Formats: sequence, C-alpha cells, structure tokens
Amino acid sequence: MYFTKYPHKSNFSFTDSYDAKTSTIAVGARQFELGVTEHQGDITHIQVKNAAVWQDNQCLESLELPAVEANHRVKISKDFQINILGKNGKPAFKGRFGVSGQASIFLFEIPEKTQFFGMGEKTFGTLELSGLRTKFWNTDVWGDFHAEHYGRNPTDPPYLSLPYLIAKAGDEYFGFLLHNPHPAFMETPGTDQSRAFNEWQETSSELILGSEGGEPNLWVLWGPSLRELTQKLQKLVGVTPVPPAWSLGYHQSRWGYGGHDDLMELDRQFSEHKLPCDSLWLDLDYMDGYRIFVTDKKMFPKGAAHTAEKLALTKRRIVPILDPGVKFDPGYVVYDDGHLHKMFCLNAEGKEFIGLVWPGETVFPDFTQTKVRSWWSDYVKQFAKSGFGASWLDMNDPSTGPVDPQGMLFNDGKELHAAHHNQYALGMQMASKDGFLKARPDERPFLLSRSGFIGSSKNAAIWTGDNLSNYFYLKITIPTSVNLSLSGIPFNGPDIGGFGGSVSDELMMDWVKANFLFPFFRNHCAKGQRDQEPFSFATPTMSVIRRYIRLRYKLFPYLYNLFVEQELLGDPILRPLMYEYPTIGLEGANDQFLVGKYILQAPFVEEKAKTRSVFLPGDEPWFDAVSGEWVASGSLTVKSDKVSTPLYIRAGAIIPMQAGTPIDNAKELRNVHFHVFLPEAWSGDSSETYVADDGISFAYKDGGRSSAEISFACAEGNLALNFVQKASGFGEINPTFIIHGETKSVRLNGAVVKLSSAKVVLTGKSLKVQIVKPI
Repeated sequence: MYFTKYPHKSNFSFTDSYDAKTSTIAVGARQFELGVTEHQGDITHIQVKNAAVWQDNQCLESLELPAVEANHRVKISKDFQINILGKNGKPAFKGRFGVSGQASIFLFEIPEKTQFFGMGEKTFGTLELSGLRTKFWNTDVWGDFHAEHYGRNPTDPPYLSLPYLIAKAGDEYFGFLLHNPHPAFMETPGTDQSRAFNEWQETSSELILGSEGGEPNLWVLWGPSLRELTQKLQKLVGVTPVPPAWSLGYHQSRWGYGGHDDLMELDRQFSEHKLPCDSLWLDLDYMDGYRIFVTDKKMFPKGAAHTAEKLALTKRRIVPILDPGVKFDPGYVVYDDGHLHKMFCLNAEGKEFIGLVWPGETVFPDFTQTKVRSWWSDYVKQFAKSGFGASWLDMNDPSTGPVDPQGMLFNDGKELHAAHHNQYALGMQMASKDGFLKARPDERPFLLSRSGFIGSSKNAAIWTGDNLSNYFYLKITIPTSVNLSLSGIPFNGPDIGGFGGSVSDELMMDWVKANFLFPFFRNHCAKGQRDQEPFSFATPTMSVIRRYIRLRYKLFPYLYNLFVEQELLGDPILRPLMYEYPTIGLEGANDQFLVGKYILQAPFVEEKAKTRSVFLPGDEPWFDAVSGEWVASGSLTVKSDKVSTPLYIRAGAIIPMQAGTPIDNAKELRNVHFHVFLPEAWSGDSSETYVADDGISFAYKDGGRSSAEISFACAEGNLALNFVQKASGFGEINPTFIIHGETKSVRLNGAVVKLSSAKVVLTGKSLKVQIVKPI
C-alpha cells in the first residue's frame, strides 16, 4: 500500500452514455446501474452498482437514513453530468464519474475560491484543506512511518479514516461522504507548496473523490450553513449517545502502571493533593505475557475486582487496554477457543494469518463476521465483570508490526484485506460495546479507540493516537480535533502532555491549558519517559495543572449538556469560529476554537511565545475570564503568563457550573450555579434549556431526566431572570444565579430579589460576582 501515491484521473474511463429510463450508464463496454435517492434535509445518495465488479456495500455500520423525499439538489443531465445545485437553483458543482478496474472516481468542477474542511483526523496542522492529496487507510503511525517523519511533521494517512469532505462555496456549505470501507482518496484544488516541487505535482483544478475498490456510494449533503451541514452529517453517520458522566472527567494513564499497588498509590496521591480524577488506566503491563483477557496474578494478587472495590470508595474506575491481537499460543484459552471455532483471519494458504505485535506471533479476530463479534463480546462481558469499568481499544488499525497486513484475509479467507482494513477497528468497537452491555445492561458503556471509521461515533470515543511531547503536536491538536468534530466524531482528544518524549514543565502547563475543555481529557505517557502525573511536577507547576483540572470539573454541567445537545441535534462540542460566526476570514483560525457556543479559547501553543494575537468575532464584547473585564470584539494582543490562559465568554451567555472549586470527582447536576454574563449597560435576552440525570444509566431515555428553561432579559442593567422546571424525572433542579456584571435591579420570576457578593476564580484572578438565590 503506497501512502503517498494516488490514482490519476487519466487512467480512468468516464461515462459514455446515460439511459434515464433504465437508470443505466455505460463506461466503454461495461454497463452500470445508477441509483440516485433523495432524502429529507437535502441529502442525496449516488450509488453505482455492477455485481461483476463490486459486491454490495460492505460497511459494517449502516447509516441512519432520513425519510426518502424529493429535494432536487442533485440533477443528472442527459450527457451524465452530475449537477449539485446551490441555493440559487444553479449548478454549484459539476461532476462526472469514471472507473478504472475496480477503482472509481468522481470529478467535480468547483466554484471559484471554494475552501475545504473536514477529512476526519488529518494532521496537516490547518483547518482549511485546499491543495492536498490524501489517502484514507488506517495506519499504525509509529510502526508505518520513520521517527524523523512523525516526530515533528504531519503523517498522512493517520490512525483513523473518515472519507468526508466539507466544501464552502461562497456562503454555502456542501458535504461529500464516501460510504465505502475500501481505501479512499481525495484531491482538493489549490497549491500546497510544501508538497509541490514542480507544476505537475500541483493538485488538480477539479475536486477528486474516489475509492480504490468497493461499490461507489457517494452521499451529497447541502447545508446551507456549516451548522446545518454538520448536524445532518452527524445524524446520518450516527450521533454519540450521551456518555457516562465519569468519562468526561480527568483520566490518568501511563505505560508502566502495573496492577493493584500502582493503582492504590495513584488513588492516594490524587486524594492527598485534592486533584479530581475519575479513572486510572492500565497499559500492557497488567496482562499475563500480553495475553488479552488474562490478568497477571502478580499484578492483582486478589483479582481486579478487589482493587475495583477499593477504588470505588473514591469513585474511580480501572480502564485497561485491549488489543485485538491474540497470542498464537496453543494452550492459551482464548487462542484455543478461537482456533476451534475458526474466529481468526486467514492467509492466502487458508491458515491463520500471523502478525508480529506485542505477544510476538499473533492472530487476529475477523470482526467482519457477526459470529466473531459475538464471540469477542462474550469475552469482554467476563472481562468487564472481573472488575474493569471500561476499556481502551488500541492497535486496532489493525497493527501487524513488520508484517504486511494485506496478507490478512477476511470472511473465511474469501475477501481481500483492503475490503475491510479501514473498518477493522469499527468491528472491534461494536463487539466490545456489546460485551459491556451484556455485563452491565443498565449502564452506559465507555470505550476509547485509536482507529475507527464511519459509524465509530455510535460506539466509541477516539483519541488521536501516539504523539510526542513537543509544541508541534500541541499546536496540531486544535485543527485536528476540530476537523474530526466536523467530520462526525465529536468525542475526541489527544494524549495530554504527549505520549513519547519527556515533557517540560512549560509544555505540560501549556498543553493542559489548551486542551482542558476538549471532549476527552487524558494524561498519558510512555514507559521510560518523565513522569507526567500532576503531582510528579514541582508545586508551582502542579498548582497550575490542578487549577485547570478543577476548572474542567467546575464546568462539568456545561460540558455534559453539550453532549446532551449533540445527541439531540448533532452539534459538535469543539467548533471552529466560523461555526457560530460565518464571517469571511475566520476559516484560517487554526489556533482558536469554541467550546459550545459560549466559550472561546485562544491558548498559547507556540514555544516560548510572550504574546499572541486573538480575534474575537461578532459585534458584541466578550468577557475576559482572566481579568474579568469586557473586551471589544475584533483583534487584540494578549501577553502570556504562567498561570492564566486566554479564555473568553460570549455576552449574554448562560453557563451552568458546579459550585465552588471542585477538589474531587463529585459531579452535581441538580444543585447548579447558572453564571450569567452581562456587559455594562447591555440590552438583550438569552435562553437555555438545562438537563440533569443520573449520568450513568439509560433512565434518561424513559423519563428519568429533569429539565428546566432558564431565560433572562436585560435592559440597561435591569435584569429579569426566569427559571421554569419543565420535567422532574430526576428530581428538582435547584438553581443559584451568579451574575458577572453590574446590575441596577434583578427580578427572578417576576419578584424582586436581594443580591449578595462573592468571588469566583476562572482562568485568572479572583473575580467579583453577584449571587441570586431563589427564596
């Protein structure tokens, strides 16, 4: 598999004729069946079929299809030009279709100045993606690239494949999704000078979307806004179910933690230093000789369940790693059972395919088969019951070490590796999720996965793989995670501090400050490197790290409700500035982002930077969480300091928070403080829906959730607050209102209330606030 070579359009034959009556197209001597199906919401499916060339769509996870409904967004002309219409009813994109053996390609003429986003997990370091050639093929980056490459440069392709592209044409947004597990490729017009050393290296003037095999299935989505487009895409590929509350906390991991003694010491240290932490993670060392599902008895002399019971006192969970590779070891029960029931992938000789990873010679479950996923889920069920609270799915790219993975065949050796490589991790996620549900049917499962594909959003969170402790990797966390969020994977994040290399104090503080509100927040590092636990640093550094871990917990009600909105509407948690402010010029904001619609972060991600420029969008001022002052929108320069980080809150924001400064992992959703942000003499109104539930069960789907409507209107300092409980399935929500800003008078549900004064710490100094409590 070439990572940096791509099919060229000149090697394809394109449609010669089109018969609208029979819905067939001809490419040379071959005939293909064309299907164009229109769905609600300006979503159109273009499908090309020929049983002699391709099997039916082989994706493991089906899409969540809206109802069939005419939308007239895609028109096919008599000479088979694919016209994608814009809001003016005229073709915005004009396309054609071609084949080359089993490969397929869509070429589109594009409007002038079209910009591109999405592409899933790409690590190019920019939000906008013009002038790029890219392939979608899950890799084991550290195994497939040289360290001199991945150390400080983008590696493409990365761990996860999500062949989805966003095209911004004028003020309209279009989405293109290739729902095909075979290797896909894209080429966006424009010139990336870092890759083009000659004219013929420049990317095509046409947009190219293709697959090296598999039935062509192109889904075309029309916004018209980025928000509407992203909501449609997320609902099509599957929203992320509201995760268990503990999964949104702080996670501590390290390759090197062993078993009971290490975990209990970590638990003691987090409690002693009053550091909130929800889970402790185990890398490879807890296993018996890298045999999955088998715990080393030396690590857990009394069993993992005993340790889990001890950690339950501080409400911490154990999250162990699970690799797909099964040690090729006759006498090892998992191997013997899988061998007996023919659960493993085969090679060209009809024998079990052997790779070389952590256990040495290793075989791989064939997750493309339903029976294998069921077999795996039964082992996961017992694994979960043995004391483990969740699982971390690694090496599922699949990594086969120095062995070429293309020798791994699927479906009893009948299907080539390329047909399922990209969705191997997805199959593992589906099976593992089912196992945890078998073990705990009333509890929301949580899985973290390195690799994935379309549909992973329904099954697992994604971390962006092995990274290094340097500013290159810190800087790319923002565009990588934001584009991944726009591509249908909202629950994602990097290894905080870097996995490889020894992190400096300055880098660790900068990393925590930059990513402390990312959807997934895990500190993880490699064996042999500097310790990265917060309390392993000198007190001044630990204090900064602790400050932002605590602030994440303080903001937990806000984060949790963003996930509730994501499941309901499809909005991501991390958003580019243009998501809420579709203003020309924000497309290139690579080092700023929004958390929901109210919080804007502009962290320091350049080494030794003393100042940085910040752009605050919109027409209204923003609340500076460092100084407590209101700052006019537009461009400004801010200075760095050791403790604070640039964070701004939108005028009129209503942000639910926990009371005080959290010092443990308790999460209170019913007794909540609603922080209201009001500029001086500001006039306006705002409203939000807030929900609370038990954070762990599925009861919220059957009425076990409380909700309230919070609204206010303000005219020149006169504030009228309203709080109305709408549902009480989880009990009463008890609000306290925290006012950031001066007011002349305050009414709550029509009654005049008295104010008291207090102070709140966010990202900077102690801030004066006014408190309103219902009588």
